[in-house]
Amino acid sequence: MVRGSFAKPGLLLVANWDSDVGYAWWLMESYWAALAEAYQGEMTPILAYPSISKLPEVIENAPVSPVVADFSRFSLASLWMQLRFLRRNKVRVIYFSDRAPRHWVYAVYRLAGVRRILIHDHTPGLRTRPKGIKRALKTWMNRIPAYTADACIGATEYIRERFIQVGCVPRHKCFAADNGIPLERPEPQDTHERFSIPTNKKLIVTAARANRYKGALFALEALAELKRAQGAADWHYLYLGDGPDRDLLIQTAKDMGLENEVSFPGRVAGVTALLPQGSLAFHPSKGEVGYSLSILEYMLCGLPVVVPDNPSVCGATEHGKTGLIYKEGDVESASKALADLLGDTDLRDRIGKQARRTVEDHYSLDQTHHKLLEIFNRIVPKVNGHGSA
Repeated sequence: MVRGSFAKPGLLLVANWDSDVGYAWWLMESYWAALAEAYQGEMTPILAYPSISKLPEVIENAPVSPVVADFSRFSLASLWMQLRFLRRNKVRVIYFSDRAPRHWVYAVYRLAGVRRILIHDHTPGLRTRPKGIKRALKTWMNRIPAYTADACIGATEYIRERFIQVGCVPRHKCFAADNGIPLERPEPQDTHERFSIPTNKKLIVTAARANRYKGALFALEALAELKRAQGAADWHYLYLGDGPDRDLLIQTAKDMGLENEVSFPGRVAGVTALLPQGSLAFHPSKGEVGYSLSILEYMLCGLPVVVPDNPSVCGATEHGKTGLIYKEGDVESASKALADLLGDTDLRDRIGKQARRTVEDHYSLDQTHHKLLEIFNRIVPKVNGHGSA
């Protein structure tokens, strides 16, 4: 599995899951490939997987050496193997995803020759800001250089601020490489026909895991209120995604009398090709990283998005311009936002067009890669021909 020479200093890219884990890691795979391409002349890019079953095509085609070496967890049991790997491959830079800004293992890695540690956080949700002694202690500990990462990269500006306000990480160590998506779109499919939905029904779509955290139960409450207020439904709700609560959602929809107005088809291939026929998108999640990739997908397909005022969810949505924002947990507020868009074709078109322009201008994958490489170039200076300072 190892390709190329390890004569140069090593740039270690760490995967937390098997190489064939699937869709969830496509964005990180694109980051690894971009970093490998940028640094191959200065360092030897190495991608460490806990296990390798089948390599993604983007990794197969990247100038990186995939290896089986488990850096997915910090423990005394795995530390000796990790230290031998770092020394043997002269690893000078490590790029982690979803790790703590501070850990005692970082200090040990530095003793093995590592000079720069960067973490990239994609974990969703709100956090509680520490106060008093706890905040003072975290602030002090995060200023011990050996124990703290050299750069803490947020998947969005919201995560960057969370590093500072909740993690108490020094501001100069915190950066944002805002999540982005490819701008190329597949050929649209006939969504009504595929799911046997009457063509006269306006489609409200959600693409997410079928679980409570993504707010699917709240969505049903809001839709039940919408149906009650309108009397007859000229819409159909399509929830694209599988998950542990799918059966519960199907039963809850029946209990609410929504079985003819909602569909939960489970895991569906080619979701992005199904979105363009939607009239609007509804993303009632309880937590994201500021926004979700699904929200960007809706917007790129020209759909106005209805989202809660939770700052970890609505970061890419501007009320009245790229979507409508309702008060989180307020069924009537969410129902009214849905009704406003369903009842006004001009409003949907105007907001949908602006949503598409916003993604094209600010949330492309190319822009994300550019921001990430800018951060690396700042933290990993190239000295004497090697990115090993």
